[in-house]
Amino acid sequence: MSVVLTKNPMDALYNEFKEKAEAISAEVHRVADVKAARELVTKIIKELGTNKVVYAPSELTQSIDVQAIGKDAGVEMTSENLRQNAADAGLGISQLDYAIAEIGTLVGNATSIESRMVSILPPVHVALVRTANILPNLLETIALYNNKLGELPRYLTFVTGPSRTSDIERVLTIGVHGPGRLIIVFID
Repeated sequence: MSVVLTKNPMDALYNEFKEKAEAISAEVHRVADVKAARELVTKIIKELGTNKVVYAPSELTQSIDVQAIGKDAGVEMTSENLRQNAADAGLGISQLDYAIAEIGTLVGNATSIESRMVSILPPVHVALVRTANILPNLLETIALYNNKLGELPRYLTFVTGPSRTSDIERVLTIGVHGPGRLIIVFID
């Protein structure tokens, strides 16, 4: 009897997502655990040279210990008064629920105003996603929300690459209506 080694289906979904998301200017990383995620986010903050980071409290921001990251990176890290703080922060960190492989898009329940502010107002957005939450397509994603919650959230957000528009003389411009840089960190 011969044993056939099969590739992990999650690896295939991740690779498809990465290809699609990077084609629209997103930066995609995958780390093994929360410790590696903490190190990567610290490195990103240091490379940006920003002095203020805002975050939306969530399971993953708590898991990577954003307050410890702030101390390690020597920056102010806050989730307080986001209406004021997000506008002049250099980086926003939030957790997204799912990633859709076929279109390179992140999806999240953004009913909370905090998650919207930290993902839209700062010029750089770091999105944290569990690797296990990569789904093949939009239909499965919508079905999952319906099955888990019984209905779609009041405010469902879709994030596809950095903000872009071409409504100004039909010239593509990045970062006009939101962050000019999107960094996605998948955590195994």
